[in-house]
Amino acid sequence: MKLKKFIKECRENEVFKNLSIYIVSSWVLLQVVALVAEPVGLPDSTLTYLLIILLIGLPLYIYLLWKYQLTENIKRKSLIDKKGNPIPGKFAKSRFQKIYFSFLSIISIVSIGVVAMVVDKKFVRDDVLKDIPAGDKIAVLRFDNNTGNEKYDIAGKMATDWIIHGITQNQLGQVISPEIIDDYSEILKASIIPSTETQVITDYLKPSKIIDGEYYLNKNKLLFQCSITDEIMNKTLISFEPVECDLDAPLDCIEALKQRILGYLILEDEKILSLQEHPPNFKAYQLFNNAKNKYQNKEEFLKLLDLAIAEDSTYFEPKVYKIMYNYNKANYSTADSLLTQLSIKTGTYDRQQVLLNLYAALLKGDHKKAHVYQKKEYNITPFHMETNSNMMIISLQLVNRPEEIDSVFAEVDMEGWDLTKCNFCVERYRMKAMADIEFKRYKEAIALLKDFADEKELIKLKNVLLRAYIRSENYQAADDLLASVPFTTSEDQWMYVNLFAAKEFIWMDKQNLANKYLDKIINELGKNKENVGEDLQKLLAESLFYREDYVGSEEILEQLLNSDPELISFNALLAIVHQKNGNKPAALERLQALEDLREDYQYGNIDYALAQYYASVSDDENTIKYLMKAIAQGHWYETGSFQNDPLFKSYFETTAFKRILKFWH
Repeated sequence: MKLKKFIKECRENEVFKNLSIYIVSSWVLLQVVALVAEPVGLPDSTLTYLLIILLIGLPLYIYLLWKYQLTENIKRKSLIDKKGNPIPGKFAKSRFQKIYFSFLSIISIVSIGVVAMVVDKKFVRDDVLKDIPAGDKIAVLRFDNNTGNEKYDIAGKMATDWIIHGITQNQLGQVISPEIIDDYSEILKASIIPSTETQVITDYLKPSKIIDGEYYLNKNKLLFQCSITDEIMNKTLISFEPVECDLDAPLDCIEALKQRILGYLILEDEKILSLQEHPPNFKAYQLFNNAKNKYQNKEEFLKLLDLAIAEDSTYFEPKVYKIMYNYNKANYSTADSLLTQLSIKTGTYDRQQVLLNLYAALLKGDHKKAHVYQKKEYNITPFHMETNSNMMIISLQLVNRPEEIDSVFAEVDMEGWDLTKCNFCVERYRMKAMADIEFKRYKEAIALLKDFADEKELIKLKNVLLRAYIRSENYQAADDLLASVPFTTSEDQWMYVNLFAAKEFIWMDKQNLANKYLDKIINELGKNKENVGEDLQKLLAESLFYREDYVGSEEILEQLLNSDPELISFNALLAIVHQKNGNKPAALERLQALEDLREDYQYGNIDYALAQYYASVSDDENTIKYLMKAIAQGHWYETGSFQNDPLFKSYFETTAFKRILKFWH
């Protein structure tokens, strides 16, 4: 049967008419339910369920048309038995019937597909994003550049940044920045039914207020406009009068606009807050933003920071970034000097003072205070990736509070993030997995990290994943991971990963398994040990030490310390080696050499090294004494220190050692 004839028969048997009745009735029903759902108090999902029912009902309705209407009207041939007689109630399939049911199958597949999309959108993908409860959150959207000139885009970024700064500094609410909105939008772009930016804000982030603005040219002037709407964006709370400024001085407009916004928020909440500091000039702001993009290039980064400060000597942020940079690079004396200068010159704005107090505590090694001030900063901007990551690091590695990690990690949804381009993301995953391991939640740590096992850049995560495998006694998985490392990293890094694994096996009292990986390093480096660089000499010395080849390690350690006598941890290893080789006078000389290395900003490294020596000779009193001194001076609970250091494994269950782990609590 030709399609034209099939359509003709459908029309004659009122198939299209009945289908039209179903579709139109369904549409009207959906409209009525959408209209009355809210007044009647029906759940939000009512319309979705009704749509699913109607979609499933369509192919069923088409089948019922055939069964109760078309079978009586369509001519069909009876089936014939072997004797040539018609079989009562049995009919051969007509060409019309075949085409009809082919279309029914197609419509059924389409209906099921649409139902699947609706279910995925409404009941599955909603779980991908964490709903943030509504409260005192304020969303600051990007200011639209309506000047027609891209060179003024920076003015829009300045406007959002400066408004966010003012709100957080005065503690008027937690800010949802454009970057946070973008992060959520990226996840939702994968949805089959896309969500608009408005839906991202109202359905997921749920701020109490939304600040929106735009700017454009008015002859030779910039004109900024701004308004605040409520949480569902259908009611304007206030529209501010436009502000005007010169083209080369957009911050004049931005500062005036910020003051109006803050004034409104302050009056609304009936708060009396301090005045704002003066904003930086336009050029200084540009230089500072360029500097942040050059963080990996030390010379360029510091040069741009200095230029920004020279352009505006009152600019606070680049000065803090200089302190932060030097602290992170272990240039503690420089960081301390910069902090002293800034503390003298800066004002007393609350958030500035929190940051100054934080770095002062870090430089003093007072981790309890550092944790307090980092918590204050975190409470202001818990969604900010850098602040969130730092909160996790300080909680776990400075004060050893693994119980705090889960809630901080949960604040930022990591779905869709590229960890190879986000150092703070890597640290968040590392801290989360290490906290899970502390609580012996090995399966959770493995599930979190196993997808990154083949990433070339993520050696830190490979080490923690190895720890989870080894401590859960899944040695085959650890071996498989180690076997894959040479294909995803350099030969040097491969050897470092093997040493890390070996220490973990020693931690587990599996010296025989550790030796397997230590031998790989020793065999590789022993071929040409005279010509390897200092870093690989250190690696070889440690490998021989943990292999318990004290004669071989003594030779390498002495070579190292002849070249650089200030290597603190290797002085401790050599003292232990001398003791193991029966040369106690040489061991005591090395301990004195350690004492002679004492200076400022060592944060307990000397005392920790001395504790390692005393642990090796089972001097319990001195071991605990020097460990206590080390932690009191600011030594970190690092990936391989204290409860993760195999040299102290005989002390892990002692009361004194557990007290050290809670020193900052």
